[in-house]
Amino acid sequence: MTTTVRRDLIVVGGGPVGVAMGLFAAWHGLTATVVERVPAVYNKARAIGLDDEIVRTFQTVDLADEILAISTPIHGAEFVDPEGNRLTGIELPPGTLTPLGHPPMNMYFQPELESLLRGRALEAGVELLLGAEVTRFEQTADGVDVTVETVAATEAVPVERVLSARWMVAADGASSGVRKALGVEFLDLGFDQDWLVVDTELTEHVELSRLAQQICDPARPTTFVPGHGRNRRWEFQVQPDDDRDEIATEARAWELLAPWIGPHNAVITRTVVYRFHATVAARMRVGSIFLAGDAAHQMPPFLGQGLCSGFRDVANLAWKLQAVKEGRASDPLLDTYDLERRPHVTGLVEHACDTGRLIDQLSGRVADEVDSDAGYGGARPFPHLTTGLLDGAHPMVGRQLPQPTIDGARFDERLGPGFAVVCADPAVLAPEVRRRWEGTDGRIVVAPDALAAIPFVESDQVIVVRPDRIVAAVVTPGDLAATSDRLIALLG
Repeated sequence: MTTTVRRDLIVVGGGPVGVAMGLFAAWHGLTATVVERVPAVYNKARAIGLDDEIVRTFQTVDLADEILAISTPIHGAEFVDPEGNRLTGIELPPGTLTPLGHPPMNMYFQPELESLLRGRALEAGVELLLGAEVTRFEQTADGVDVTVETVAATEAVPVERVLSARWMVAADGASSGVRKALGVEFLDLGFDQDWLVVDTELTEHVELSRLAQQICDPARPTTFVPGHGRNRRWEFQVQPDDDRDEIATEARAWELLAPWIGPHNAVITRTVVYRFHATVAARMRVGSIFLAGDAAHQMPPFLGQGLCSGFRDVANLAWKLQAVKEGRASDPLLDTYDLERRPHVTGLVEHACDTGRLIDQLSGRVADEVDSDAGYGGARPFPHLTTGLLDGAHPMVGRQLPQPTIDGARFDERLGPGFAVVCADPAVLAPEVRRRWEGTDGRIVVAPDALAAIPFVESDQVIVVRPDRIVAAVVTPGDLAATSDRLIALLG
């Protein structure tokens, strides 16, 4: 049996990135269907950390507090020698919040997070097709036609549906069938290592570091990550003389864990050997189809930015799709998805690779001469947006707008869901400029207290903030008209 359904968006892949794409799309007024082959949430941890920017991103869909309720803030991270002496790192006092208004890194249990996202997506009206598989797709003049097969619990015969949508997002993982069918290549950034990942749950209190650690042991570099609740993760670099199958056994894992824990105070919940890769898709948009998450990029886990980068993808894309759907922008705006996200994530992958190389370097295993600033607490910053829907060379352009707490409320609550023009005095805004931004569903926000909390911004300047909280411009009132013209022209 074949039925046809028309949607704004089809998402292939119902992992956390795919479901978040559906949720953000629905929040922005799009109808969305998420297609996922495996019905149930995978019951083991994989990704385990969300940074402050991602928690802030979920704040836009009223999920930040629920995510924080199932998370444990981490207290820092360090590189140490085999005896535990710090080589480089940073330690944060409890209660630390970044300028974005949230703890720097928050550890969670992925099945809990995925269940939360699925529940909220359903509440928002997202259709979740679970136990369904995309068998083919075709781009058309007005979007994408996707054929999906499902097998109902009471029927042995597959039910075929043709989903017709204006856009499709492929969030179907590192081996993405959609990416391969589109002929988009992965560009290899030159980092491949095998690591054994061992997840554990403590059964009694054990004195372990509150900080994530890269243990630079010449014999076997090791990572330790304090997870949410009683969850703790170790990662052991696989050596050339290791048997890949034997090292993944529980017996061998206990041998490796012996310096820290044993069967008397913990249980092993998962052992798996991963090959860490560093790859970025050659492009992230092909017509009406967009790549997101692992389908678009993979990186070593040393910075905890793999899943975070996938969430950045969908947060970047969702509001742009809404603007085009509602006629407030034209199709070329969607080209800025690739223009912005691909250089940004490439920079993060390169940073993660250098962090991994630094582990080997500090272990005395190689002499790569990676700058120690690539390590935790170092001066090397994460990349920011440098191309796309931006204007000017102010230091804040392309970066997340800080989010101070004013009168007990997070500043984002005043920004609204669309563009915002933030100033200390509305009298400095020419009437025609106000009308232009209001015509893009923008909001004028008068906030002298917030301006005072933002680095490099003077009290007489005006900030243009995008819906994803990226600063698009910082200008004087006299320059705002010309800047507004340029930005709104980019919207089309």
